[in-house]
Amino acid sequence: MRTLRIDLDQRLLAAAADIMGTADSNATVNEALRRIVVHERQLRNLERLMADSVFSTDPPADRGSASDPDSVFSTEPMLSAEST
Repeated sequence: MRTLRIDLDQRLLAAAADIMGTADSNATVNEALRRIVVHERQLRNLERLMADSVFSTDPPADRGSASDPDSVFSTEPMLSAEST
C-alpha cells in the first residue's frame, strides 16, 4: 500500500473508529473508504434497478408505450374474453 500523509479531524476519526470497532487510524480510514465504496455501488445499482422497474415513470422504448394496445403501459382498459 502507498503511504500518504493527511490531516484528519481527530474527533471524527475517533467517532468513526468507535462505530466501526476499528483499533487504529489506518484500519478506521481503510474501513471507512471500503464502506463508502460499497454504499455508493449499492446506491447506483438500486437506482439502475428502479429505472428499469415497473415503478419507473419513464418506460424504456423497447417495453412499449401507452399508445400500444398490447403494452403493459397501455392506459386503455383491457377487454375480457367474454366481451369480445
